[in-house]
Amino acid sequence: MRLKIAIVGVGNVGSTLARSLGEKGHSIFLGVRDQSSEKMKMLASEIGRNATLHSPQEAVRLADVTVLATPWPATEEVVKSLGDFQGKPLVDCTNPLKKDLSGLTLGFETSGAKQIQDWAENAKVVKGFNTTGFNIMAEPVVDGRKAAMFYCGDDSSVNKLARVLIEDVGFEAIEAGPLSSARYLEPMALLWIAGAYKFGLGRDYAFGILRRPSLA
Repeated sequence: MRLKIAIVGVGNVGSTLARSLGEKGHSIFLGVRDQSSEKMKMLASEIGRNATLHSPQEAVRLADVTVLATPWPATEEVVKSLGDFQGKPLVDCTNPLKKDLSGLTLGFETSGAKQIQDWAENAKVVKGFNTTGFNIMAEPVVDGRKAAMFYCGDDSSVNKLARVLIEDVGFEAIEAGPLSSARYLEPMALLWIAGAYKFGLGRDYAFGILRRPSLA
């Protein structure tokens, strides 16, 4: 399956996913404010002929699916500026982190993903690519095992598409139910950050799934 993918939020996470998905043959529409940026031109050149630069609004309009990887403080403004998604999927990679990374700004009764669902006009939101660092996204195989990447959403067809993208990047894709499960996945991101920066694990670790072999 070859898709047209808009990347909105082309920082560490967005650019890493753009490279990985471009390598799989997907068409990458980099949605950037400054299309004359040398940094963005270089990124498009690195990805190759599958990558082109557009305004965020044009990238979303042209794409089959949008990957959103904006910093949380900018997310509401960016999402509302993108206009009508016309029923297209939106993969939410964001986390509602406090500026000092000490906690989440949302939780218990709602989630960042649910907020984005409210902000994104006629988008079908699925949560994914939010529970680990961009360095793991660049190399999801750790010590010979695929790192796990959870995803959740309310539309089964969109969830299947998210699974394709997650597996194309190189993760083991684990479905976590409806979009309300984002309340579990966003704290997982905070746990990964704490492990990386507070608990001595460093950035080069990932979550994985261990399965006991069936005796049947």
